[in-house]
Amino acid sequence: MVSTLRLSAFRAPADQAHTVAGAWCSDTATLLRRACAALVLLLACLVLWPGAVGAQVIEATEARIEYQDNGFELTASFDFDLPPPLEDALNKGISLYFTVEFQLSRPRWYWFDEKPVNTSRTIRLSYQPLTRQYRVSTGGLQLPFPRLKSALQFIQRVHGWRVFDRNAVKPGESYHAEVRMKLDLSQLPKPFQINAVNTREWNLASDWRRFIYTVPTDLNAPPPPAPSPPSPPVTAPALPASPAMPASPPMPASAPSASADPRIGPFVQTVSTALSPATLVQSVPGQP
Repeated sequence: MVSTLRLSAFRAPADQAHTVAGAWCSDTATLLRRACAALVLLLACLVLWPGAVGAQVIEATEARIEYQDNGFELTASFDFDLPPPLEDALNKGISLYFTVEFQLSRPRWYWFDEKPVNTSRTIRLSYQPLTRQYRVSTGGLQLPFPRLKSALQFIQRVHGWRVFDRNAVKPGESYHAEVRMKLDLSQLPKPFQINAVNTREWNLASDWRRFIYTVPTDLNAPPPPAPSPPSPPVTAPALPASPAMPASPPMPASAPSASADPRIGPFVQTVSTALSPATLVQSVPGQP
């Protein structure tokens, strides 16, 4: 006689079920711990190894604003090295465009920040194979350089760039100024733009250099006059020596006695001599 199967025969014992569930939870927790450890290790590698992702670093070492001739000029300095792939492309005739961006804003508690200034300046770096010179062009200025290092030093120094006029800001107000430099990839040829997306050496940029600038209140005051250089002493020309005056003839012996009295002049002396008694009584020649 065939015995009837019971449902209890297909059930696993309670301790065995608990054992299987505990083993599954333990394996899952181990997998999660391993995944978290791998993720932390990957993030640490990305942070500690700068060549993994991101762009080449351009360091902004200096940034300031100066007021000159009813306008405000920016002076900034950057420091970077040109990666070998960019240098090789430059020597093959590919021009590189560096863009300097400047922003000026003023926070307002009742509305969005005021941004009176947002400007940029592009500097073109090229190589001339015929003359073997590097050329830097910005605006209407073009300068040749015999070496790449000299051209990069000129690009890294921004001086006398008029970023805004006095009517764009308010005297006495404080503004947030920002400046940065980057390699403009949009002006490269299309094949190089595609290559720059996946190549770190082509992504050359700096972080924003931020500083607070307070507009002076004495903008209407005239600038102090420049000190004039001391004038050289003026020396009078030497006069020619005058000829010696001839000595006056000696006075007759009667002159001192005649001029002893200040009332007696030369005329009186002459008249007295002409009308002297000796002359009057002298006989005329030829008369007996």
